[in-house]
Amino acid sequence: MSQENNEFGSLFEASIKKENRIVHLGEKVKGTISMIGKNTVFVNLGTRADGIMDPKDLLDSKGEMKFKVGDEIEAYCMESTEDGLKLVRSMGRSAVDSSVEDAYNAGMPIDGKVTGERKGGFTVQVANAEGFCPFSQIDARGVKKEPAEYIGQVFPFQITEYSEEGRNIVLSRRKILEKEAARQRDELKASLAVGDIRTGTVTRIMPFGAFVDLGGVEGMVHVSEMGWGRGLKVEDCVSEGQEVTVKVLDVNWGDDNTRERISLSIKQTEKSPWERIPEDPTYAINAKRHGKVSRLTSFGAFIELEPGVEGLAHISQLGVEEHVDNPADVLKEGQEVDVTILGLDLDRRRISLCIGEPKIKEEKPAELSLEEEKEIIAINAGERVEGEVESLKPFGVFIKLPNGETGLLHISQTGITGNGNMQVRALYKAFPLHKKVEVVVREVTDRRISLSLPEILEQEQERDAIRDVKDAESSDFGSLGDVFGKLNL
Repeated sequence: MSQENNEFGSLFEASIKKENRIVHLGEKVKGTISMIGKNTVFVNLGTRADGIMDPKDLLDSKGEMKFKVGDEIEAYCMESTEDGLKLVRSMGRSAVDSSVEDAYNAGMPIDGKVTGERKGGFTVQVANAEGFCPFSQIDARGVKKEPAEYIGQVFPFQITEYSEEGRNIVLSRRKILEKEAARQRDELKASLAVGDIRTGTVTRIMPFGAFVDLGGVEGMVHVSEMGWGRGLKVEDCVSEGQEVTVKVLDVNWGDDNTRERISLSIKQTEKSPWERIPEDPTYAINAKRHGKVSRLTSFGAFIELEPGVEGLAHISQLGVEEHVDNPADVLKEGQEVDVTILGLDLDRRRISLCIGEPKIKEEKPAELSLEEEKEIIAINAGERVEGEVESLKPFGVFIKLPNGETGLLHISQTGITGNGNMQVRALYKAFPLHKKVEVVVREVTDRRISLSLPEILEQEQERDAIRDVKDAESSDFGSLGDVFGKLNL
């Protein structure tokens, strides 16, 4: 009986504590949603009285309820009523003047309307008082908008200074946004995984890719992951503020030695066009297609049939009767042509074409020389490819590329820090022989190919872009070619 008495005593004491707990006006409390009704949301606060909230206070920007029964929520106590403790997530503008000071003392958000622009910031109406919000505190870090876009808008603000009996009120919206971003980041950190399909908003565009806000955390879509076509430009694929669907390729939350990095892809949310070809009758042998000349070589013309799919019309299949010494004599890049499919090699992703009708019935695809084969899969600056570790030296890693050539991933482009032997040992440990490595081609000079890891190049380019903005006070970041042109190894 003694054990039962002890258990009963503990429960009784907990009940007494619960009943005697006092919640003060303006106090921030935490509770669990116990019921969501049409006009009232009930919150279990661990006190005798439940918390009650207006459902409108829990709607998102689209007017949809973003909480469910069992969710934990933080709110502020506005008043005690017969029905329970009235809670709000932020202080409304209808509050009386004294509530502004209460909100400041409790660290509680308060709604304010931006009424005008003044020297150094904005005038904001909060309750029946007037406050000041500096330009730097009206939005999240890095967001740039015209001041007129904020005027007339109502936002929640944090009161950072309250003095002179309310005649001096300084506000910050940025602190509210940062707290929300931190909360969303914690949620994403617990749930975001490689392979996830997510929706986000494009926040910034750079020559090498676009940053996408996933809800408190930014990820990066490299230009090579924008679409299946070649030679894409970021600004032609997305725009700032656009909502996009992305696939999570890699997640690194960072530590003392590395920065946070989330790699995303837009194109991989859809099937590769090459995966659709076997089921597409328009790619059958002898099928007629319409395409555009994408590039000319000494041995033929590459024809883009759709973004991400090119075929080769050999120099002997250019649709003219006479012998052609140079494809450029009869075709030009960008020219639209009608073609016939002569052959398919899906394993090697090759399509053999002739322009117009084949000269001979059941014409066979032309055989290519070894040099011509290499040129088909030529490696160009800016491309993102997968290679294999071929050998290592103290100064870097030699990577065998898909076209059979070898590029150098210099140790400075690996992200490995340290000095002397420690750095070299770390290099050998990180890049064992035959390991598959994703790299970006920095520069191709004669037969020399310089490589970089995608995340290292992104860091460099982002720093360069930010430096250009500060130096030139301009949004012109130049082209991808300009970026690579400045890199030397």
